[in-house]
Amino acid sequence: MIEEGQAAAIGAGVPVHDDHAAAVVDIGGGTTNVAAIINGSIIASRAERIGSSDIDLAIMDRLRRHRGLTIGEQTAERLKLELSSAIEPEDPGKKVNVRGRDVQTGSPGAVDLTAGEVYQITQPVIRRIAEEVRSLLSDLAPEVAGDIFERGLILTGGGASLEGLPSYLEKELNLDVRVADDPRFAIVRGLSQLYDEPLLLRRVSRTEPHPLIDTEATAFET
Repeated sequence: MIEEGQAAAIGAGVPVHDDHAAAVVDIGGGTTNVAAIINGSIIASRAERIGSSDIDLAIMDRLRRHRGLTIGEQTAERLKLELSSAIEPEDPGKKVNVRGRDVQTGSPGAVDLTAGEVYQITQPVIRRIAEEVRSLLSDLAPEVAGDIFERGLILTGGGASLEGLPSYLEKELNLDVRVADDPRFAIVRGLSQLYDEPLLLRRVSRTEPHPLIDTEATAFET
């Protein structure tokens, strides 16, 4: 009934009646959604099929191709939680012993994986997410961009908990970045709030064009 970005923004504490723009980046397992919102309505959004699960897949691929070890998704998820970082880790040599199946023999096997290796694996995924955010921001009207420059970005979704991600995005985008409280459940909180307030749900689920969109669409009509 409403866009994912709307629910994430409401769950992250963005007031529905806010006249100033807010930008929310929701990083899920398989998708990253970026949305700019005014008065509870999305005025611009992008979605890319990339998320925190892509880091898991990249870890699995790296170990299979370069270390000759096949691991499952649960093991890759554990390695991501223990070792991954969006910024260079303080201790690149920190390592975890990984158990799996040897690619050549099919027998059980194990290798050591370091935080430095996982950092290199993580970087391409994080760069793509940053590019999606940058792409949306570059298309915004000047007034909207000004609001977001002043207020920064809000991160939601499970991927928002990746160590160092706010610092990485701040450096890449030259914006303040904050992580919503308990970011994994921001969308759920937003939906819960809407269903507790039926009038609010009716308001944000309306499909009429937003005034800012209307103005821009007709700016060059005669």
